[in-house]
Amino acid sequence: MLNERRVLVTTLLGTACGLSSWAICSRGMGLEVASSFGALLVLMNALMGFTIGISSLRIHWMAHGVVIGALFGVVLALFTHNQELGFWWPLILGPVYGFVVELCATVFFRADVDAW
Repeated sequence: MLNERRVLVTTLLGTACGLSSWAICSRGMGLEVASSFGALLVLMNALMGFTIGISSLRIHWMAHGVVIGALFGVVLALFTHNQELGFWWPLILGPVYGFVVELCATVFFRADVDAW
């Protein structure tokens, strides 16, 4: 059974993580980030949040967020490596963002997966 509140919360949190990634790259690291690539950062993280929201893997919520975040971090690392924005940052931030999205959704917003 799909929890619509959970999907909405995780997608919005993923979008916020994408916006923070864009800000970290452009302002924090002082890199020149094209608007199309910034949109890719936001959309990939929003998709990560959506995937966390619809996923019903039967693992602990901490591992759930880290695993899905790591999968999206690997994909994003391949894209950022081609754009000369670094390879390691998405590999590190993917699992961190996945954990934060899952933490906020499960603990703070009490939007648990119905399958658990």
